[in-house]
Amino acid sequence: MNDTGLAQIGDTLVNLCYSVAKSLTIGKMVGEKVRDSVLAKAIRSNPIYGQIGRRTDAGAAGDAYEAIMAYLWLTGQTTIEEIITILRGNLVIDDRTSRKREAEAAALAFQKLLETMASRLPKESQ
Repeated sequence: MNDTGLAQIGDTLVNLCYSVAKSLTIGKMVGEKVRDSVLAKAIRSNPIYGQIGRRTDAGAAGDAYEAIMAYLWLTGQTTIEEIITILRGNLVIDDRTSRKREAEAAALAFQKLLETMASRLPKESQ
């Protein structure tokens, strides 16, 4: 999951899905950029992280997460709607949530998303 092109597509996909999930959760439209540290925390909690190397920085770990989501979406293993639904169902925030608390909640939501999607990856990626 070290494909730069997939990570670039995944970056856009992750940002779109998170923005919609957050907008629906807090009741007002927002456009968000998900920080690498949030995605890194989510992927580091999953056994898949062992496939990308234990000593990766937050940027590389975030790129790996984004590449995984892009792969799953491009191969028809998931939809934008499903990603949004899973994120929204696990995103416990409101419009008064601090940035720090939102980052923690987002990392947990992305962790739950990856847990749901991991079984859809090819066996050598798990």
